[in-house]
Formats: sequence, structure tokens, C-alpha cells
Amino acid sequence: MQPALFALWLLVGWCGTPWPRRWPPPPDPDPWWFRVLGAIGGVIGGWGYSAVFAEGDLAGGAIYAAATSVGAVVGSIIVQDIISAFRGGARG
Repeated sequence: MQPALFALWLLVGWCGTPWPRRWPPPPDPDPWWFRVLGAIGGVIGGWGYSAVFAEGDLAGGAIYAAATSVGAVVGSIIVQDIISAFRGGARG
């Protein structure tokens, strides 16, 4: 795996899920560690997606990076939702 691909997964995981509505704004901003765990979930999701679905001729290309970013978003959302469940609140 290329370091740039891991950086992409970190960034995608850091972004997580945007607030679904424009108004009202979210009640409390997520703490910084919540975003860090989302970034870790992004790396796990991107790696998992590449291990299961995106191996072969696409490895290393732009389409490969875009496809594995889908896994990074899913991994980030899953990790953040699990953490939100343990914190006692709904995410978004």
C-alpha cells in the first residue's frame, strides 16, 4: 500500500458524516478524539474494502483510490456510530 492512500483514508475518515440539515446547527460539536477515532475507522474501512473488493488490475490508480474511499467513509461512520452509542447519544 502507498502512504498517500493511507493519508487519503485518514482524511476521508476525519471528515466522517456531515450534519444532514442546514438549520439548526448541531447541538454540540464532536470532541477532537471523536474525529481521530473516525480517521482510524477510515483507515480500517479503506484497507478492508481494498482487501475484499478492489484488488487486481486497479491497484494503484485513481479509480482504486476513489473506490477504497467508499470503504473509508463506511468504516468511519461505523466507528463513530458505535462510539456515539456508548456515549449515550445519536450521531446526527
